[in-house]
Amino acid sequence: MKKGKTETERTLISFDWALKSILRQKDNFDILEGFLSDLLNDDISITELLESESNKDDRMNKFNRVDLKAKDGKGKEIIIEVQYDKEPDYLERVYYGVSKSLIDNMKEGYRYKNVKKIISVSIVYWKMLDKSYCIKGEMKFRDLIGDGGEIAISAAQNIFAEYYFIQPEWFDDNIKSKIDEWVYMFKHSKVKGEIDATNIDKAQEKLDRLKMTEEERRAYEAYQFNETINEGVMQVKIDEALEKSEQKMIQSMKENGLSEDAINRIIQSAR
Repeated sequence: MKKGKTETERTLISFDWALKSILRQKDNFDILEGFLSDLLNDDISITELLESESNKDDRMNKFNRVDLKAKDGKGKEIIIEVQYDKEPDYLERVYYGVSKSLIDNMKEGYRYKNVKKIISVSIVYWKMLDKSYCIKGEMKFRDLIGDGGEIAISAAQNIFAEYYFIQPEWFDDNIKSKIDEWVYMFKHSKVKGEIDATNIDKAQEKLDRLKMTEEERRAYEAYQFNETINEGVMQVKIDEALEKSEQKMIQSMKENGLSEDAINRIIQSAR
């Protein structure tokens, strides 16, 4: 895959919109290949878009996820799902998605030795997990009888799913590596060009808002408008839930004989 150095920042379309549209086109797989290669520290080549539910065209904008069949640097087939969303039960959804991807790609009479490794990559635009902007979750084996140390397994045995979480909100904009350049783009919808990240020049070229057709621009603006409404509705629901919880807490304190002054002090300190 070719690499290139960017020289100026230009405003790009948001990556979540790109997942819904541009990045599903084969001609634009090189953007995801570059990002995944830098994240996984491997030479990732995407071979096809999988025929999964999340990859179907959906006018209600339900899915911000793309399921891909790819090969690593050694030619081994893997399944990668890249997703972005805002859900209170997000980790549960990720776990379900990985399990479903595994089952969807098995056929009747399928031999277990042909099970493919699933790699789940989530771009999370809120501080879901503490402190880090790039997190990896994986299966570990430990000795429960001896010293409790980790039991090593071979690469061939390591078919267990891996989970990657990118959290741009934790990123301090200090670019020190290739993956930092991508996280900066996810956070600001711009390419800074300080690091020669793989194919990030293609992202700047293909995701440039100025190059959108009028139809694409209208669809993108409508999507952003709907996202703003959805965020507002979600905040109202959160506020309503907090208010109900607060009322239950006040009622409980009254039943336990606390004074109004004491209750007010507790409520104010909790806010």
